[in-house]
This record gives sequence, structure tokens and C-alpha cells, in this order.
Amino acid sequence: MHLKRLALALFPAAALAVAAGCFSDPVYPGNQVLGSFRFQAKLDAARTTCDAGSRDFAQLDDAGVFYFEGTFSRDTDAGTGFLTVLGFARDAGYTGQSVSSTHRATAPRASCGTGCEDSEIEEALNVMLLSDSQSRNVARDCTRLDGGVPEGDIPAPTENGYDVSLACGTLTDVFLPGKGATCKCQPATCTTVYTVRGDRQD
Repeated sequence: MHLKRLALALFPAAALAVAAGCFSDPVYPGNQVLGSFRFQAKLDAARTTCDAGSRDFAQLDDAGVFYFEGTFSRDTDAGTGFLTVLGFARDAGYTGQSVSSTHRATAPRASCGTGCEDSEIEEALNVMLLSDSQSRNVARDCTRLDGGVPEGDIPAPTENGYDVSLACGTLTDVFLPGKGATCKCQPATCTTVYTVRGDRQD
């Protein structure tokens, strides 16, 4: 399994086909688009428990950094939120400036054995959204965040769109074993953690 594509492995093939064949301007769910971001994800080896020596995770040592794009939107009337990647919208929760989106999907692993088709990945993206002034106050460097909210204007709607410039946080993939009698996943479960930085694109 190629680690550079893990974040994409969770999106249905039908959604990927639609995204690839659609050249019109995308439409995002909800009534408020906060922004589209290009994310850089870098492996955090200290918090990763998956072993690069396993055939399923052989790319961990050289995957290094991978990139993906996502758009945050929400329905302010219904109180619901979304993260859209490759044309597939998944649920996202918004609390203050924090956004979390968790999604689980089937992801067969060779090490689970022949006939084991129901092993899964549970992926969680957790980020803090920073306004332009907050981003400038940390020099657009996510590593300068100390767990608190930096000084500056709170992200909010403006006449030029939503004032969000930077997204900082983590992407976590938890590999879960299959439940069938033929499943002998080794390891049964493990976790990969990436630090992520998202730069506003739109």
C-alpha cells in the first residue's frame, strides 16, 4: 500500500470518477464555503506505530511528504459541516476555530491474509483554521503554535470571502483488522500520524 495515497484511499471510486470527469466549477455542500486548501502532510515518526518493515507499510521510510487538497464548508442553518476531497464530501465538525473530520472505509491489507477483505482505515483530520492576521502573527509557520489561539482577528465572513488563510493540525490513519475468520492481520492494528499544513488556494 503506497502511503502517499492513503488519504485518497478513503474516497469511493465513483466519487473519484466523477471528480476526474468534471471540469465545471465545483459545488460544495452547505451555504458557507470557508475555503479551499492545498495540504502538505509530513510523517510524524515519533507518533507513528506502524512498522516500515512490514510489507503493508514499506513506503513509510521514503514517503516523507505527500499533498492533497480539500475544501471546508458548512450549513449555518442546520449546524452541519463538511470536508470535500476529490469531489467526495464527508462530515466535519466545527468548534470555534477547530475542525475535525473522521471517516472510515474498507482498505484490504496483504498481511491480513488471503480472503480477508474487510480490514479498514479510520482517518481523522484535525486542524485549526487561522485568519490572515493570525497567520501573519505566527509567520505562517504551524510549528510556532503552542496549543493556544494566536493573536489576530477571529476567522469570519468578509465582503471578499471567509477570512481563513492557514490550516494547521494532524492527519491520523488507524489501521483496523478484518473481522472474518480468515483475517490474520499482522499487526492487528497500528497508527500513522502526519502533521499537516494547509495553505488557502481560492
